[in-house]
Amino acid sequence: MKMTEEQLPQEVTKHSFRQKVWDYLMTNDLVNFPLTVHDRIPNFKGAAEAAQRLAQLDDFKQAKVIKINPDKPQEPVRFLALEANKEILVPIPKLKSGLFVHVTPVAGASKNELRTLSKIHGLIVAGKPLGIDSKIKIDLVVLGSVCVSRDGYRLGKGKGFADLEFAMMMRMGAVTQDTIVITTVHDCQVFDSLPPQIFKEYDVPVDIIVTPTQTIIVNPKLKKPSCIIWHMLSERRIKSMQVLQQLKEMDEKEGKIVTLKEEDSDIETQKSNRSHYIKNKRRFKARKPVSSVNDVNEEGEKQEVKANLLKKRTSNKMKSGDDNVFSNKVEEKVESNDKNMQRRKNLRLKSKSQVEFSLKLSNISSGVRIRDLKNALLERGIKPNEITWLGHRGICYLHFNKLRKNSSLPDEPIQVDSIMANLQQLCIGVSSGNINDFITVKPAKSISRIEVTDVSSV
Repeated sequence: MKMTEEQLPQEVTKHSFRQKVWDYLMTNDLVNFPLTVHDRIPNFKGAAEAAQRLAQLDDFKQAKVIKINPDKPQEPVRFLALEANKEILVPIPKLKSGLFVHVTPVAGASKNELRTLSKIHGLIVAGKPLGIDSKIKIDLVVLGSVCVSRDGYRLGKGKGFADLEFAMMMRMGAVTQDTIVITTVHDCQVFDSLPPQIFKEYDVPVDIIVTPTQTIIVNPKLKKPSCIIWHMLSERRIKSMQVLQQLKEMDEKEGKIVTLKEEDSDIETQKSNRSHYIKNKRRFKARKPVSSVNDVNEEGEKQEVKANLLKKRTSNKMKSGDDNVFSNKVEEKVESNDKNMQRRKNLRLKSKSQVEFSLKLSNISSGVRIRDLKNALLERGIKPNEITWLGHRGICYLHFNKLRKNSSLPDEPIQVDSIMANLQQLCIGVSSGNINDFITVKPAKSISRIEVTDVSSV
């Protein structure tokens, strides 16, 4: 598939091209889970076929050590690399706690075990951290992309991590200008050309583009960044990544003059984050929280106390006639509060009665907050109708209403099985990578009303 002239962006910026590709993929149903592709490397349909095509290349067959990005569409590439007995390096997400995890082939592992190992949680469990002092040599680099051009220009999701990783590998001596860089994308993500003026000296180009239907060899190849370009990085960016701080200190010890950018370097990222902040702020502002039973009782008591105080403070200043008027107003207000309390209580009980299935999640770390759980569920496409949060006890409950069943397939189970499958190997707020940190998921017994916590008020 190919975009028409009308579908190409009119504004010439990196973000405009990304936005067009994301919108096109979503509109034409060309993505797999996770279905939200904006601000991501898209998990395009045909990623497995593109990986198989990549595995047939001589550059792949001859490589012993391959650096592969951690995004979902490159998961099949990681699996095929491990199956072919190759070592793989996968960047630690956002480079927060290091540079790479190093995964070596597992002797005698089954295909299912290798598939598990190729997933991000499997990599974290089995991989060994690899720092900047490593002397490893990388034979091939596989990147994900939002869009690329036939002449080798590449756009990622706009965070700059792939570019930084390549610059760090150059600084370590792990790669050179001759190291082949490959990307796997959908055919619609390939442009005949992209405007050269929107690219900077730190942008990493690609040498080979692999889609589900074709292999594109870039000729002539574009020059790759040869070092970390410090003047393009801000102090904030460096402090957010320990490995960058270490490399900066190494350069300074060697007598190099390191000049940083005075302004924040993530201009596009800031704009994106600001738009998300404004959107979320509006969403949460519009939301009216529904109080729990305990919250309702507490609110009713507060209103009654306020009414009594107000009556006491004004009673000495009012005449008997006025006092009767005031007393009537207070009674009306308390009666109104009682009605509101009863209405909320009825809504709460009605919502509770509609719950058809609940799951119990346990082994939750003490440092995890409910917003962390919500984000993790959203990434996996799971939307419970209600959450009972008991984080202090290391557990929570997910409640689901009106689970649908496909009428055309009478023997097909309702969504319970698929929800539980999606929750496998869920790990929230834990960076140790120990398999014991995975969240335990099982069907829950009914819980008492007093335990139910309103999520919107947390």
